[in-house]
Amino acid sequence: MYRKSILFSFCLILLNGCATAADEKGRGELVKPDPQKLAISYALQGTRTAVVGIAIDKKGYPLETVKAIVLTPGQKVIFAGPDEFQIAFKNKKAPAAQLDYRSEKGVITVEIPKDILEKPEYKREYAKNKSVEFNYAIRINGRELDPPIIVKREE
Repeated sequence: MYRKSILFSFCLILLNGCATAADEKGRGELVKPDPQKLAISYALQGTRTAVVGIAIDKKGYPLETVKAIVLTPGQKVIFAGPDEFQIAFKNKKAPAAQLDYRSEKGVITVEIPKDILEKPEYKREYAKNKSVEFNYAIRINGRELDPPIIVKREE
């Protein structure tokens, strides 16, 4: 079980551009990544699900782990992090009817409707940009980060 936990944690770190450094006693410390080197999160190969880790530093502030999330209609993103955090969509614009999400046991799932690019409120933006962007904030301890979710058709 211990080996599986380490492998799972390592996979999440690789997927989300967050690094951990350990001291000689094996105690881990989160290393803040260079924002220019952050990855874009896509659905995992063979799935319809993107996974985004939510990291916090020693002072309880959220750390960037991805610079954007790119999804296609019908996919979803799972945010995993501390027990309590929020996702709040900005400008009254969200992929689904819900604008605010609160974590349950450290997890939030946001689903992208299959018909999202046909919805009247997004048709114009999609025709112009070939994508629809949703700005949101990850809120932890009164601080927030705001990488976008971008929805476009499969290439």
